[in-house]
Amino acid sequence: MVSAQNDSLPDALDILFEHRNKNYGAYQLRRSYSRNLARALGIGFLLILFGLVLPNLLSAVSKAFPAMESETTTVIIGPPPAPEKLFVPPPPKVTPPPAAPTQRFVPPVVVDDELAPEEEVITQDELEKSNARIGSENREGDPDAPPTDEPDPSDFGPILEHAPAPEDNNVYEFVDVNKMPSFPGGERELLTYLAKNIVYPPLARENNIQGIVALSFVINKDGSISDVTALKDIGGGCAKEALRVVQTMPKWSPGEANGHSVKVRFVLPVRFQLQ
Repeated sequence: MVSAQNDSLPDALDILFEHRNKNYGAYQLRRSYSRNLARALGIGFLLILFGLVLPNLLSAVSKAFPAMESETTTVIIGPPPAPEKLFVPPPPKVTPPPAAPTQRFVPPVVVDDELAPEEEVITQDELEKSNARIGSENREGDPDAPPTDEPDPSDFGPILEHAPAPEDNNVYEFVDVNKMPSFPGGERELLTYLAKNIVYPPLARENNIQGIVALSFVINKDGSISDVTALKDIGGGCAKEALRVVQTMPKWSPGEANGHSVKVRFVLPVRFQLQ
């Protein structure tokens, strides 16, 4: 009997794959395992050697072929040429239209004959037959010329001025405004302000009074607070403390209705809770 220890590797593979499909691939892989392993080790060794030698090769090449110094050329550019003066044609001469003749109007004044100035006064009949217009001085001109004097505003009657819109002092509810009033910084800053400034009343603390106090107040057109009242009180001085803090609040951003600031009534719940 021949033992398996004395068999060579190919003989052992032949025995192992006897009566099996040697073309499937496993047989060929096991037969070429030693050759592939030796090839992989050789390639890996060559790569490591190449990585160690590469810096020395690059250093030797850089010494053998020194870099050429680049030449710098300085070009001096002179000042830009002066811009050409654009020809601006003179404005056209406008000949004013001929003025219409005017006749000076002399209002009648009752004085003594000795004090009356010697001045030729045109009669009413002559004025009606004349084409001259009534003016502040006697002036000759073209009777067919259009009037050049600006019209007197008094000829059109009194100037009508628009009456100012009546001041809106109504107090709006929050559902009737286009823009709600807001505390400076928003709702989060309002809660922070209340938490920092409200002092829990000692009587409410001793009697373990907790709950919500509802306040109503009006935010005016300038953002100030007025008409502060308590709609719901839980006792123990909680409503009084909430009223004190609300009355000292800074100005809000006022609400708006129809494009202008208006008074808005606001309802604020204040929670009192013992930690």
